[in-house]
Amino acid sequence: MKKLVAVSILGMLFLSIALPVCWAEESEAAATGMSGTPEEFSDMEKTLKQDRADTLERRVADLEQANRFMSERVKMLEKSVYDLKDKVDRKF
Repeated sequence: MKKLVAVSILGMLFLSIALPVCWAEESEAAATGMSGTPEEFSDMEKTLKQDRADTLERRVADLEQANRFMSERVKMLEKSVYDLKDKVDRKF
């Protein structure tokens, strides 16, 4: 019973915080409307495309770095396995 009360109170707190924020975003969107020239929209579109390209370049660079790290890690693990195998082979 206590858990039910606690969950319901937390839910009410969340809704009391979230709803005004949602309403504020809707009213801002309605107030601004779509007032702009086609040139402004094309500039915004170019900016968004450039931002996407920059984001993709960063992601590719991060993946390349992770790939290099994993390759080095695999080489180290292979070396460790071969060293252990040599030690085991020498004992028998």
